[in-house]
Order: sequence, then structure tokens, then C-alpha cells
Amino acid sequence: MKNLVAFLFLTVLLLVFCYFDFSPALPFDNAARASFVLEEKVEGYDYVQNGDEYIVEVYSDIERFYQKYSDQIKGFNLYFSENVEQIIQTLSGQIYRSQDVEGMKIYYGYTNLYNDFRYVSGKKINVQIAEQEKQVIVGFPLILTGF
Repeated sequence: MKNLVAFLFLTVLLLVFCYFDFSPALPFDNAARASFVLEEKVEGYDYVQNGDEYIVEVYSDIERFYQKYSDQIKGFNLYFSENVEQIIQTLSGQIYRSQDVEGMKIYYGYTNLYNDFRYVSGKKINVQIAEQEKQVIVGFPLILTGF
């Protein structure tokens, strides 16, 4: 009986003090920079005011910034120099449609890596990808800062 109680106690301790996150992560590591749309500016970061919102530019520790301010973020863009196929594969999402606009290829889709979404043409969209020359911009839920 003592062994069973000790086993249960250790199991509960393990569950309380350990956190296992098996969910896939957004591709912050490969991003060259990020633009976050917030309602308030963040001291120590470059920003541009756009109406009542601030576009905050982050060049390093992007994931840490996202985790720290995630409750205030209205949307964000990640900038990559990878090819678009790699990005789409990393997002493990579904691309609903694509179109060519002024020399750019624009993709609209949905990924389980990000919770927020918008409806576009009756479909849930939470990722927009713009590919131009050697840069790929990925916006969550859409590219909110322009191309």
C-alpha cells in the first residue's frame, strides 16, 4: 500500500512540475524579423504608429517577444528568406487559394499553429503568405502591415 501511495505521489509531482508541450510551434527560429501589431507601444523596440495601433519591429528573440506580449498582439508578420514551399510545409496547414498580385504570389490558408482567424470568401483563414523575389512574408491571421 505504501508503494502505491508513493507511486501516486511521485506521479502527481511529476505532472505538477513538468510541462510537456507536444503541439507544433510557429516557425520563429528561421524568421529574419517580425512585425507585431499591438494597441500599445513597447519600450526598447522600434515602432510605427498606425492610427490607434503600433507596429513593433523585432529583430531578435522573436519567440520570447511573442510569448511575453501574446495577449496584446492583434496580428503579426514573420519575414523569411526561405522558399515558400518550406514555409507552407512548416506550417502544416492547408492552402485554400493563391493569386498573383503585382508580381507577388499570395497564398491564403489555415493552420492549427495559430488560434485567431478571419473569414475570407466563407473560409476560415489565419495565415496569409506573400512571396516576392527572395523574401517571404507570413501574416497571422493576415498580413496586417502591407507587403
